[in-house]
Amino acid sequence: MTFNTYRWMEKGFLSPILRGMYQGALASWCIAVQKLSCILCALLVLFTNTAVAQVSFLDQEDQVRQIFALIDKRLELMQAVAAWKYVHHRPVLDDVRERSVLDAMVAQAQTFSISAEPVRELFALQMRLAREMQQRFIDQWTAAEVVPAAPRDLSAELRPQLDKLGVQLMQAIYLAMPEFERQDFHGYYAGSAYSIARRGVEEQDISALFDALVRMRLTPAPTLQRIAASRILRIGTTGDYAPFTLESKGMLTGADIAAVISLAAFLDAEPQFVRTTWPTLMTDYHGNRFDLAIGGISITAERAAIGAFSVPYYRGGKTPIVRCGTEARFDSLNEINQAGVRVIVNPGGTNERFIRERLHNVQPILHTDNRTIFEEIATGRADVMVTDDVEVDLQTQRDSRLCRATAEVFAQNDKALLLARDPKLIAKVNTWLRAEQENGKVSQRLKAAFSSKNSSAIKR
Repeated sequence: MTFNTYRWMEKGFLSPILRGMYQGALASWCIAVQKLSCILCALLVLFTNTAVAQVSFLDQEDQVRQIFALIDKRLELMQAVAAWKYVHHRPVLDDVRERSVLDAMVAQAQTFSISAEPVRELFALQMRLAREMQQRFIDQWTAAEVVPAAPRDLSAELRPQLDKLGVQLMQAIYLAMPEFERQDFHGYYAGSAYSIARRGVEEQDISALFDALVRMRLTPAPTLQRIAASRILRIGTTGDYAPFTLESKGMLTGADIAAVISLAAFLDAEPQFVRTTWPTLMTDYHGNRFDLAIGGISITAERAAIGAFSVPYYRGGKTPIVRCGTEARFDSLNEINQAGVRVIVNPGGTNERFIRERLHNVQPILHTDNRTIFEEIATGRADVMVTDDVEVDLQTQRDSRLCRATAEVFAQNDKALLLARDPKLIAKVNTWLRAEQENGKVSQRLKAAFSSKNSSAIKR
């Protein structure tokens, strides 16, 4: 029935009894609709609060290719710029504009803590190439006595596009910084400059572009200041330690992934995930490849001597995981610490350190992929692994072939975010993290990670 039909029924074309029955039914229907609306709203809110956007590792090689693509896009606009100047009888060189843009880009680079001089050289070179390209177009139109029709407006359309490309270029440079240290940078990325060469840019100028890029470095600056300026939060993680972080089919999931996305929003920054490994974690930290690192990182004296940590968000300990049926054989350190016991370990982290310090009689099997290491135990190619209890509990939940050998933990440890040594960043992260702990979100995310189908890469 339409709304008008209901109004027609209400106006007296029904008997009082039927009208009463109709009104009662209508009231019940309205109540039911209201309840359904409330349920739908609640589900929407729940989904909004628990859903996490799909994220993946930053491809720093792609960022380098993006740099050359943006330079090419800038050159692509030069025909339109030249057309406007030709029609309006303006000189190719606008010295005031160029100085203003160059100063602005250098100032932006400095807020990103990028060395100023190579940035100045890069953008000055682009401006010269742009002028030369504009002049070639103008010379062609003059020789052919052709006037470009309806040129796009320089101030209202073209310059805003150029300014936007400049900002995007600076962000791509910032994210690609580690790649500039490649020994074979020019040769490795030579193909990325092909589109620029096709526009008539000489080989010596392309080499100058490469030379400017390879000399760029991050300069010392407070990390929080750089995050605020760039609005980018660079997050290091291994992506191999469920339930905290796990890369599967190119996507990152886990309790720490969800948490740091929330942290990035708190810092008003875009999260960018940088791949690291357990053996290279502190080297990458020292090399300023990320602003902070996540993923079940244990606080150790060695790490704390180099970096800073947030307040802990999880406390656990080392315990053995074995094939079900062998628990009694490996439920103590003394039983595990026997020659011939096949102890498997992922290298570079606290698990290997524990084995080296506490299990002197075994020859550990090093397995570099922490996502597949448990399959080695389940299929009988290894006897035992000593790892964090949270990981043991997750893997035994996921794979019925695996069991926890003992409820005991052999050594306790706290997990925290590895942070740059910036007091303001540390204070801000701790403020956020304490609030997350108090409102229960830390435990909620860990619980959600345990129930996620993506929490394990084990093949059954």
